[in-house]
Amino acid sequence: MSGTGAVWGRVRSRIQSFPERLATCGVEAAAYGKCIQAATAPGGDLRRNLCAKEFEALRNCFLAVVRVAVGPCYCSPLLSLALADSAGSLRN
Repeated sequence: MSGTGAVWGRVRSRIQSFPERLATCGVEAAAYGKCIQAATAPGGDLRRNLCAKEFEALRNCFLAVVRVAVGPCYCSPLLSLALADSAGSLRN
């Protein structure tokens, strides 16, 4: 299992690069944070999907950054269905 160290080295470098890469989503994170802050302020009305547009923009930014960092993801059909279902439930 001499190749195991090389695999973990690649994984470790990808994981260590995430904070820096995710920092590129600062505009989207700030917009989502402001929406949540306004909804939870006194007199605010926090309810489901109130900040869905801002969340979706942040989520898309994170996904784009992760795809660049990790590369294409080849996952099982069941995982693909689960991911599609969770994305759809966020929009409803």
